[in-house]
Amino acid sequence: MQSPRGSEGRRASRITMADIAAAADADVSTVSRTLGRERDSIRTQKGRRIWEIADELGYSPNLTASSLRTNTTRLIAVFVPRLRDEVLALMYEGIEEELQGQGYQCMVLSTGDDPEVQLAKLDVAIQRGVDGILFGDAMVGSQVLSKVEKAGIPYLLFNRPLEGHRSVTCDDFHGGVLAAEHLMELTDGPLVVYRAMDYAENLVNRSEGFIRTVREQGRTPIDGLHLNGGIYAEDGILAAREMIAECDAPFGAFVVNDTAGIGALGEFSRSGLTPGSDVFVVGFNDISLAKATPIALSTIVSPTRELGHLAASSLLRIIGGGDPESVQLPVELVVRESSVPLANQP
Repeated sequence: MQSPRGSEGRRASRITMADIAAAADADVSTVSRTLGRERDSIRTQKGRRIWEIADELGYSPNLTASSLRTNTTRLIAVFVPRLRDEVLALMYEGIEEELQGQGYQCMVLSTGDDPEVQLAKLDVAIQRGVDGILFGDAMVGSQVLSKVEKAGIPYLLFNRPLEGHRSVTCDDFHGGVLAAEHLMELTDGPLVVYRAMDYAENLVNRSEGFIRTVREQGRTPIDGLHLNGGIYAEDGILAAREMIAECDAPFGAFVVNDTAGIGALGEFSRSGLTPGSDVFVVGFNDISLAKATPIALSTIVSPTRELGHLAASSLLRIIGGGDPESVQLPVELVVRESSVPLANQP
């Protein structure tokens, strides 16, 4: 059986349920009911034949028409600050897996941590008629969440929390506590934290957990270096230079993101400091590169893919009328060469 084509062999028009009904000698309503069910659930010979003809003709559903009938698009918008971040990429994989398993599709909107771009991209999501939005780029001071609330679109935060909004994140504060406890055991020297961006609550919470724990033990942390510098390797390099200028060795350094931590670790080595002797370094997230560098990075492990799954399922609960609570997933410390005393290394 061939698809309807024009005189030059091009497809003349989109295959419709009416085309399938004519080929199957069935009513359009019967075709609609059959194709609206899972194929494996079809038991009648007529129903199986309808599915066979739909495949032969290359039928695909008209999602626009379906959305008009149901007032839903089965489309979720996912806002992220940037696409180069492995952590967010893994979270997104979890989100996509969960949504596709529930019959939803998602569109990614990268905003560059720019409030104006956030608002512009929100307009795009609203125009597309998304059923819900997952925000991985929540920023202190941004107006995007108040606008999405006025629009009445279900939403949930992931990756970065904000007070007053439901979120699924890891326990960033406790990660900072674990880093502080570990580094205080290794050195009596200065303890410094690279805080990165003050508009990202997840990073703020990590640094606050570190600072509070250090102070509770009667020690004075050095914080605020290179504030708002970013979370990439080049930012870690600049942060390391400031730490070297500020701190006498040996010292302990907590960098609130692995990519920046790897950049800092490389700069320490290039400057003649020996990790495990002159400096002890802990990062956050456990990206794949953390264990593959010449000096493997100690870090706080966060469950990125699991977090994405949970964020997506929680948003679908909200869309369905549920009221899920905010969740913080547990984290743990993994110790590698960057914070192991040389005498204890194999």
